[in-house]
Amino acid sequence: MGDTIFASGSAQAVDLYSKMTFMETSKRAFISSFLGKAGDMEAVLVRIDDLEKHAGEQIFYDLLMEPTGAGVTGDNEMRNNEEPMVYHQDSVFIDQLRNAHAWGRMSQQRTLHNLRKDAAKNLGKWFAKRYDEYMFRNLCGDTTMTHGQTAVVPDTDHFIVTGDVTHNDSIVTAEASISADDQIELADLDFAKEKGKTITPMMVPTIVNGKEYFVAVLHTYCMTDLRLGIGTTSGYVKWQDIQQYANRRGLKNPIFTNADGVYNGIILYDSSRIFSPVSTVYRNLFLGAQAGVFAIGSAYDRIDQKKFGKLPMSWEEDARDFKNNKAIAVGSIFGMKASRFNDKFFGAMVMSSYGALHN
Repeated sequence: MGDTIFASGSAQAVDLYSKMTFMETSKRAFISSFLGKAGDMEAVLVRIDDLEKHAGEQIFYDLLMEPTGAGVTGDNEMRNNEEPMVYHQDSVFIDQLRNAHAWGRMSQQRTLHNLRKDAAKNLGKWFAKRYDEYMFRNLCGDTTMTHGQTAVVPDTDHFIVTGDVTHNDSIVTAEASISADDQIELADLDFAKEKGKTITPMMVPTIVNGKEYFVAVLHTYCMTDLRLGIGTTSGYVKWQDIQQYANRRGLKNPIFTNADGVYNGIILYDSSRIFSPVSTVYRNLFLGAQAGVFAIGSAYDRIDQKKFGKLPMSWEEDARDFKNNKAIAVGSIFGMKASRFNDKFFGAMVMSSYGALHN
């Protein structure tokens, strides 16, 4: 008696596919940790909500400088010796960003995947990545970033260069001299903090649980250099101590979520989205309060709105060709930039250093 055999590849052979959708794992959204509530001037990224309530594409905001005069002493006359208040102004433009997925009825019939559900999740992850990417590219000074406005490179007061590279007035010129022995080390965080607290106007730390902290975000390659202590000056604390301190503090505030450590009042993160202006050079970030601004518009009908965290977004499902073809589109009207007053960055400093994949 002969067996009935279906050979591999025969027309009767059935292929089964798992329902599991293999999507790229969504990297943590830094913007959710850095973005404050409207009016919170101690946040790393300040939310401006005026355009959520009013029409327009540009919003202006001011910086009031601290008094610098000597004042009067004793019984000397105060009248006619008053010190004028000095304001500097900046602005941010907003623009719309959208993306969508579409599919047909027969495509859904042929697969076990729930295309509507997968599309919604995938677009949410895409926006999380875009928000972080736009934030970092603006804070790092990527001049190819043109959403709303073109990003600007840091001024001479708001960048340092690691290793033995000479600092000069141009970050681009300095970065051209960075070589393989110019990795970042803990001392560079001290140097950035020292500079931030002595320039005019000085950088202001963010307040977490009543305590002052700065934030440093390093490219993943550079964080590995820091963690391994490549080129580290002797006498600095061990990485294990830095990491343990973050774990103890991490339960108290969202800004510590996913932090790699805390050193000298600086919360440390790593991200593969840090901007690289040229090969093996990365613009790591040292951030304080009001490092950047985030403005969002709300021109969408309420019925079409969804939320990304606490941010309004558009959500539209479309059916065409007598509902045979379906699509989901998401969008957001927003603007993001590094705070910049009087042609100077305010709360963001770049730490340019060498970085490369470790073998």
